[in-house]
Amino acid sequence: MLQVQDEKLIRTTREKDMILEKFRNRGMRITKQRRLILDIVFEQDCTSCKEIYYQASKRDKNIGIATVYRMVNALTELGVFQTNVPYRLTGRSAQDPINGCRVILKNHHEVDFDAEEWNRILTYALRQKGYHNVQDIDQVILK
Repeated sequence: MLQVQDEKLIRTTREKDMILEKFRNRGMRITKQRRLILDIVFEQDCTSCKEIYYQASKRDKNIGIATVYRMVNALTELGVFQTNVPYRLTGRSAQDPINGCRVILKNHHEVDFDAEEWNRILTYALRQKGYHNVQDIDQVILK
């Protein structure tokens, strides 16, 4: 059990470091408050910026909600967060292949599509929009 926890800690640390490196590459400073928000995101499933802010303000009284919103927006732009779902890490970078799709409905039901089903759905939708040569798809970015 201890080995599993150690591996999870190592993986989490590595993922945080990768995210911080992406920030550095974009010219963003790595502040204590940004690190704190990132720690909270990795520790908990927060469903809103307000929840993240609540947790962060317990640890740092000087943090502002605007800081949380900016950090969440930055994480979303980097593709770290999925939108319209609780702030959970996607666990993949933009370069990783898409192995399927999970749709989370407002009633909290989840519908999974494997890669083949997702490809059929995407091909159908593109053809409906007039794109008949779907082999020309360069990349798919889920927002």
